[in-house]
Amino acid sequence: MTANMRTAMNEKHHDSLVRYVNDVIAMERDILNAVRAQARDGRLDAYPELNIILDQITQGSEERLGLFKEMTEEEGGSLGAALKEGITALTGTLAGLYGKVREHPVSRMVRDDIIALDVAAVSYGMLLTLGLAVGHSNCVRFATRGLDSCAPLIVRLTDLLPSIVADELVMEAPLANPAAVQISAARIREAWRGA
Repeated sequence: MTANMRTAMNEKHHDSLVRYVNDVIAMERDILNAVRAQARDGRLDAYPELNIILDQITQGSEERLGLFKEMTEEEGGSLGAALKEGITALTGTLAGLYGKVREHPVSRMVRDDIIALDVAAVSYGMLLTLGLAVGHSNCVRFATRGLDSCAPLIVRLTDLLPSIVADELVMEAPLANPAAVQISAARIREAWRGA
C-alpha cells in the first residue's frame, strides 16, 4: 500500500491493521518454532504421515512469514514493527500449549497442533475481514491464503489423532475395543459435517 493509500485509509484502521498483522506474524513464528521442535522428537518416527503434515505446516509458515516480510517492506516497515515491543496474548496462549513438548505424549502434541492451527484459521479470518473492510488487497490475498492452508491440515491431523491415541494406549495394555479408532474417527467426521 502506498503512502497515498494509507492517507486515504483511516489512521485508526491502519493501526488496527498493524496490530492484526503483528499478531498473525507472532502466531506464525510460535507455530513454526513449536512444530520444528516437535519434528526433532524421535517418537514421531513411528508416524510418517504425521511427519509429512508437520513438514507442510513448517513450509507453509515459512512461506507466509516470507510474504509478510514482503508486505511489511511494501508498507515501509509500518507492519511488523511492533513485534519488537513484546509478546501478544495470542502468542502467550500458544506458548502455553507448546511449553514442554518433550514431556507430552505424541497425541497431546497433535492436539496442540490442531488447536494452534485453529487459532491460526480464526486469526486469518479476522485479518481477512479487516483487509476487506479497509480495502487492503495484499492483506486480503495473504489472509485468504493463510486461511485456506489451515483447514485441510486441521482435518488431516484430526483424522490421524484417534490412531495415535490408540497406539499410546495399546503400549500400556490391550484395548478393550479394537474398533475404537474407526468408530471415533467416523464419529468425529460426522460431528464436523453436522456443524
